[in-house]
Amino acid sequence: MKRLLVIIEKLRYHGFWLKDRLQGSKIKQHLDDIAQMLENGASSEAKGKREAYLTSLLEHAKRSTPFYKTLAPEASLKDFPVINKHIIQKRIEDFQSREWRNKKTKMATTSGSTGTILRVRQNPNKVHRNTADTLYFSSKAGYKMGYQLLYLRHWNAYYKKSKLLYWLQNIKPIEVLKLKDSDIQTLVKHIQQDPSHKSWLGYASGFESICKTLDTLPFKPIHGNIKSIIAISEGLDEHTKKRMAYYFNAPVVSRYSNMENGIIAQQEPNNTLEFTINWASYHLEILQWENDVPAPSGTLGRIVITDLFNYSMPLIRYDTGDIGAIDFEVSPPVLKQVEGRKNDVIFNTNGEPISSFIMINNYLYEGIKQSQLIQEGKTDYLLKLQVSDNFHQEQDFIALYQGFLGKDANIKVQYVDALPLLSSGKRKTTINNYLP
Repeated sequence: MKRLLVIIEKLRYHGFWLKDRLQGSKIKQHLDDIAQMLENGASSEAKGKREAYLTSLLEHAKRSTPFYKTLAPEASLKDFPVINKHIIQKRIEDFQSREWRNKKTKMATTSGSTGTILRVRQNPNKVHRNTADTLYFSSKAGYKMGYQLLYLRHWNAYYKKSKLLYWLQNIKPIEVLKLKDSDIQTLVKHIQQDPSHKSWLGYASGFESICKTLDTLPFKPIHGNIKSIIAISEGLDEHTKKRMAYYFNAPVVSRYSNMENGIIAQQEPNNTLEFTINWASYHLEILQWENDVPAPSGTLGRIVITDLFNYSMPLIRYDTGDIGAIDFEVSPPVLKQVEGRKNDVIFNTNGEPISSFIMINNYLYEGIKQSQLIQEGKTDYLLKLQVSDNFHQEQDFIALYQGFLGKDANIKVQYVDALPLLSSGKRKTTINNYLP
């Protein structure tokens, strides 16, 4: 059985690359380009390529895209306006390149979990680049084309595939909205009994739920031939990262990506917190919270990206809505932090942003199952807790969070039966209903 599965894995691998070769090796060429640029990121050749890609995109946008037609011919990147989902939605037609309006494109759609759905057209070269980005960053984590992909997410109608396509791509879809203890036990049984190479890809909150169940039952390390674990869509806390590595004996990394663009950055599988930025396909800026001025190196600000390969709908200086910090002291620069949505960032009583990873301290207290921190005012906070009968340390818990938020923080605790997931299947650990 194992030998047959290995043969099928190899057939999938070679079949994919044979198809690409018959179609002109477009993905392979992109993959080689990405590897050359990222693995020699400080070289003059890589820097020259990035500059050439950026210049070509800006010239194309000024020439063919109505939204940018008023810019001067000599306009550089800093002259382009910062855009966001709301601006694009209001003028969606003006962002369509005239050169691509009657050509074949692919539609990428965001989940709408933040209340705003965005549909972005992508030209074939952009689609090929995204595929190559995925292959490159997945391989850096330990995945190889042909491995079974344990894909944990919300499988709504947009993402569902036919059973044949799941089999051809060797994807095992796992619904994050259905993660009862019995579901997780069935999944573990599959992992143990299936001898093929496997890799995890899924929501960080889904991995957290799996680990909590495995901790409770309890389980010992699971021998399932897992080669990599990649968390997407949400911040991955260190506790869940360590527990996933313990149970599945594989490197665990967090990936920063979105549906409208692709893979923007990913951690290296060496337990570092920094993210390698995909400078081969994007240009990144960190701008200050309230204006479009670059934030100092290493400080939190708005993540603004320029997609170097979408010519059908150029997204130049696109405010992702996420918060992060770049270390420009190293070459090439790396993302030190990714804090998620701006509206999810919590501020202390002095108005300073606090990392969402303070929530990892919940694991210091017996009986806490789930938690959520909500900021309601400058010094007012609400902690929602789902607990068992073993939790009796409310005052200690409040004191701990006052240490993070300020001694004058007014923290109320609300006990709940459960913390519901968003429609996208994700779960927010922090929410800010007050922005200074």
